[in-house]
Order: sequence, then structure tokens, then C-alpha cells
Amino acid sequence: MYSPFIDNKGNPISINKLKYTHLSQLVDCDEGHHLEYKKILEDGGKAQLAKEIASFANCEGGWLIVGIDDKSRDIFPIDKCDYSQKVGKIASRISPMPEFETKFLSLPEDKSKGVLIIYVYEGRNAPYICNGSVYVRSGSSKEPVKTADRGNIEYLYSRSRIYTEDVEKFCKRDYYFAYNKLVQKTTNASIASIYLKNVSMKKDRRLNIYKNRDALIEFVKSHLSLFEHVTYSMDSIIFMHKTIFPGSNGGTFIFELYYDWSCKIIVPIGCTSNEQNQEFKNQFHQLGINRAVIDNFQIADGTSTCNVLFGGLKLFEDIANEYSLKEKDYAFCAEFENAENLVLAFKGNKFKEYVNTYGVSYAHKEINRSPIIYLHNNPNIKFSVLATSYLLDYIGAAFGYRSDSIAEIISESNHLL
Repeated sequence: MYSPFIDNKGNPISINKLKYTHLSQLVDCDEGHHLEYKKILEDGGKAQLAKEIASFANCEGGWLIVGIDDKSRDIFPIDKCDYSQKVGKIASRISPMPEFETKFLSLPEDKSKGVLIIYVYEGRNAPYICNGSVYVRSGSSKEPVKTADRGNIEYLYSRSRIYTEDVEKFCKRDYYFAYNKLVQKTTNASIASIYLKNVSMKKDRRLNIYKNRDALIEFVKSHLSLFEHVTYSMDSIIFMHKTIFPGSNGGTFIFELYYDWSCKIIVPIGCTSNEQNQEFKNQFHQLGINRAVIDNFQIADGTSTCNVLFGGLKLFEDIANEYSLKEKDYAFCAEFENAENLVLAFKGNKFKEYVNTYGVSYAHKEINRSPIIYLHNNPNIKFSVLATSYLLDYIGAAFGYRSDSIAEIISESNHLL
């Protein structure tokens, strides 16, 4: 990431660490591919600003400095206000809206006036279109891409494809339980996975520091004490409910947090014991379901499965609140593997009523996978409601339930615990 600002060690300074004193460094910085000055942010200039933001997003990102003359580099202070909202409104002219940050640097002698800094990130969803045109940087100016310039358009679309492929690659289980078929990396066990991919272009390097990792581990353990084992991979911290060794036949709840703050939640689905499995079969028999029919199904404890999945999302919400992670920076996906003929069974009258009315609901597909949802497309979604806004519907649909019934069934079964 280019920055016109450097610290006393020569390292680039990001926008969140900028101070007013750093503006003096701009004296020697001319406008160019990554830098643009604007003396004022007048209403009539909003269309121009949107084009400039789009041009930065379509290239490698860049800085817009408002309140500094582009020739003399003299400061012409602008009034302080909520520029994040104001610039966001301007950027709404662009489709899709690019990622940017703003920071207002107040004058030391007058906090009501200062200089606005806008940093536009290199866009992953290129091309970014403003008022029907695609703008790119050309030296220190923005230029519309001509219709005939197919090479530029193809390049922008290829960037978007690479980004999409990166997200899709992440949203696949790459943790393998240590079953006897370890070499083949296969198992017939049913597994539920939740993927939360950080899609922001911001480079958050907090977890590159070991003391920050140690602090995170202590935070996680204090919020979910069931984790008995913590280990590392090259790019993540893996929390486990219990240690599973190669050759064993068990599974464990996995909560994997990546150093870029992405997360995978992996939960084996089943019954805790043969006795519990038999108890559910007896319940179905009492409901009039033939035992021979039930023997053809897999049965899993729906209450514990949902509780662990919801608990994993609640833990991520706690981490997000503690470390100021934002919903708009994430993509969400849920997946249920090896689930064919699997019944998610519950305790309680609501479940019994459902079976009496609709029969036995079960998963018809081996793999049920939700679409990848980019949370910035729904700004009202919070981490706190992911379980009820998305996951609940996907669980119900994956295992054959009506979406208007599964919430009541899960809620009642929890009250019976």
C-alpha cells in the first residue's frame, strides 16, 4: 500500500495513525497515480469526487487530500463534520460502492477546522462504474475507459474473478478429523461448517504479533471454557473442544481464527451416544413411525448441534466487539456435508407436532451449501443476529424443515435442557 506519509523509521503510515503534524510531509509530494489534492469539497464537485474515488478503486487505490491546494501545498482548512457519511453518500454514485476510509485532522489552534483525508482501497469487485463510465488513473488524472479499450475492461474483470475465487476457496473445509482414513482424508461423518471470510482490503496485522495472539487465546478461553486444546497452523489459531489423535474415531468442535480475522467453525453432527440414538428412535416409534423406516436414517441431536453452531457465532461476535471487527468486511457461508438421509431430531412437543403434521424431515442431499453472502450488501445485519437471520433458515432448509417452524422447535428443545 502506497502512502505519502512515513514515520521516523521510513515505514508508511496508514490513515488510522495519521496526525496533523504529518501533513508537512506533503510539501514534497506531487499529485500522481496514488495521490490527489482538492482545495474544497463543494456541493458542485460531488460528481467529480465520485469519479476520482472510482478511478482509485479501479487501480491500486489512493489518497484524496481535501483542504490543501494542489499547486502551493498550502492548507486551506475546511469545516469539520461527519465526512464518513458525507463521502459515503457521494460514493453511492459508484456501483458497486468501493471501500474507503476517512479521517479529519483538526487544526491544533481550532478543532472545528482542518484537513480531510480519504483513503480509497484497491477494489476487489472491479470494474467500479460511476455515472455509466469506468474511470482509471492516468498519471495524476482520472480518465474514462473507452469502449474499445477491451484490455483494460478484461483486466478489471479478471481482478474481480480472482477475488471471488479467493473467497470461494476459503469457504471449503480444509480441517480433516483424524479418523482411520486419515491418508485419504475422507470420512462418512456428518459435518456442519460456518465460514466467515474477511474480504476487506485493510491490512490488519495485529495477530502477526505473538503477544497479541496470546491475549486473543486468553480472551477466547475466558468466553468459551470448553476448549481443551489450542494449536497453530501457518496462518491461524485452532481451538478444539478435545484433542483428537490420528487413528481415533472421534470428532471435535473446531473454532479456527485466521490472522486476517477470518474464521471457520466446524462441528461434527451426530448423537453423543448409542443410548441417545436409541432414545430418539423410540421417540419416533411412539409417534407412529415404523422402526424399519427409522433404521434407514442417520439421527443427530439437533439441540446440541444448533447450540454449538450458535455458540461459535456468539464467540465470534464477542471477538468482533473486543477487536472492533466490522460486519461489512465479511462474507458468510454455511455448509452441511455427508448429510444425506440425516434426521436432525429434537425433544419437545413442537417437534412431535411437526412430525405428526409433516412426517419425518431429513436431508436429501449429501452436501447442502448456502450461497456466499457479502454482509456489506445488507448493512442492517449484525454479527449478533447472524444465527437467526441466516444460519437458522439454512439449517431448517438443509434438513427438510419449514423455516417458519424450525425456530420454535429449537427454542423449545433448549428450554427442556
